[in-house]
Amino acid sequence: MSILLALLIALGSTLPALAHFPDGVTYKIFQFPDDRVPKMDGKAEDWAVVPPAYFLGQTDHAEVFRGLGDDYDPKDLDIKKVAVGWNERLNRLYFMAEVYDDVHRFFKEKLDLNTLYSRTAGAYVHGDDIWEIVIDADHAGDKVVNFSKDDMEVEMRQRSAFTQNYHLYMPPLNGYYWHWLWGKAIWSESAAYSGVGWQYAGENLSSGTCFYECYLTPFDDLNPAGPDSSRVHNLKENAIIGLSWAFLDADSSDTEFDAFWSLSKKMEMYCMGQYLVDFQLMPVEHGLFGGDQK
Repeated sequence: MSILLALLIALGSTLPALAHFPDGVTYKIFQFPDDRVPKMDGKAEDWAVVPPAYFLGQTDHAEVFRGLGDDYDPKDLDIKKVAVGWNERLNRLYFMAEVYDDVHRFFKEKLDLNTLYSRTAGAYVHGDDIWEIVIDADHAGDKVVNFSKDDMEVEMRQRSAFTQNYHLYMPPLNGYYWHWLWGKAIWSESAAYSGVGWQYAGENLSSGTCFYECYLTPFDDLNPAGPDSSRVHNLKENAIIGLSWAFLDADSSDTEFDAFWSLSKKMEMYCMGQYLVDFQLMPVEHGLFGGDQK
């Protein structure tokens, strides 16, 4: 049994209604004007305009797989900087992270990640460095998985439909594979809905700091049938969305992870919208740009 399946069974179905973690905390999402949208070129310059108040770091996360909590070793993994942005016209969420790791693992002999078995069981997904991002844009607290035990067609139709779970390989596997949605709507990896840029100079299993940026489109209903059958969420200024992520550190195995550094400080964030964090879509900070930009 994979580690993912074991965790799903252990979690069960008893969950608080619409709770968000940490309690009473709301983080900010920076609004990029149209002429300042990050280019996904793997360069940090586009993020230099973001004020310090928008950035998070290692101490905002907790390790919840081994139970280390906030006891971390920066020589093992150091989440130096993380931020989220958005753009109203393009209706996208933008993410950046700068992470030091003593073992960057990003190679697989066989990339069996688009098979039905992989999409249902999570087979072969772990064992690499992953930024797992979960988005509940309408803040409804919806599940990611576990919609039907008996009907796999129903399960795969609804998996990641209302709350999306993305496993983003950091750096991309084998130099190119970066986007694994925990569901069947594989079309969401197209440039119209997602994109990535990164910078890392080292080889597989080397140490160093990786800069990573990406954009993701939020959905209220992400349908495997395609864009025409799906419903994109309309991001609105000052709205609160559910969002969280975890950095999965794989130092010792090409099939499992060693640590799960969660922003919500809950392991359950990967499969339940109730365990995400509140984020507010902020207005444009006009003083940063010297004019009324949008």
